[in-house]
Amino acid sequence: MDSDLNLGSSSGVPASEADVRKRRYPRFAADFPVQVRLTTQGPTKAVACEGQGTNISGGGLAVRADIDLPVGTQVGVEFTPPYSDEPMVFRCFIRNRDGNLYGVEFITENDDDYRKAGELLAGLAAMNAPVPAV
Repeated sequence: MDSDLNLGSSSGVPASEADVRKRRYPRFAADFPVQVRLTTQGPTKAVACEGQGTNISGGGLAVRADIDLPVGTQVGVEFTPPYSDEPMVFRCFIRNRDGNLYGVEFITENDDDYRKAGELLAGLAAMNAPVPAV
């Protein structure tokens, strides 16, 4: 897969009505580098790991990374969206895991968080990018 969006559907619409109903944000197929950062407590230690972002939405993304992150862990992620040259940084929770593939949810607690998530969703939608089949 190259660094552009993986076009899983030519229509640019969700794979099914059920997919639309169960998700708060449309999900887009993509392939881009992601840096995951974890800060541990007592003693404080910062760990960074390179990974690959796959599916992305205005609420989170899927990240494949060779690091052991339990569900519920708070991490930082940094990536450059497929439509931009400017990196974005989000605080996130690990919401699910399948081996080294993590479902990461953006934490939106303040106006800046909501602004960034809105910009991300608008940028993805402006690309008229299709939703991957799931």
